[in-house]
Amino acid sequence: MGRRAVLLDRDGTLIDDPGYIHEAEKVRLLRGVVEALDRLETAGFLLAIVSNQSGIGRGYYEEKDFRAVNERLAELAGIRFAAIYHCPHVPGEGCACRKPGTDLLDRAAVDLDLDLARCWMVGDRESDVLAGLAAGCRVVMLGDRDAPDEVPRAAGLPEAVEIILGDSP
Repeated sequence: MGRRAVLLDRDGTLIDDPGYIHEAEKVRLLRGVVEALDRLETAGFLLAIVSNQSGIGRGYYEEKDFRAVNERLAELAGIRFAAIYHCPHVPGEGCACRKPGTDLLDRAAVDLDLDLARCWMVGDRESDVLAGLAAGCRVVMLGDRDAPDEVPRAAGLPEAVEIILGDSP
């Protein structure tokens, strides 16, 4: 049996999303993220990021900028993520890695020895939850954007953690 993890979108889930964030000094953690991540780790979940980053494909910023933002996020959160996966492609490019495609989640499953049926995908966009559902994960949608009716919703990551910890074996 593979391990369990919480696969997290980054922008709008862990950090403020002003649009195409690429400057490490502008990283702002969302409310309760540090405590929420700590609770998930304490409960035995691996933590990984899966993120669409079309700003790279659009030429707004480079891979090094994406990595710098991730490093700042980890520093502020006081955590080391098990892995970080991203899609640098623009919508419509036809790649398999852009959520709602499952390539990023499938790669995480192989690399981290995950049982996706025991994993959760948490994000603030419909593409996040659709990717999670298609990969066989349980999902939580943050915020009030459109998502399938059966998807549990949470205001932010702390509330999502309550759902996850209350419904995980």
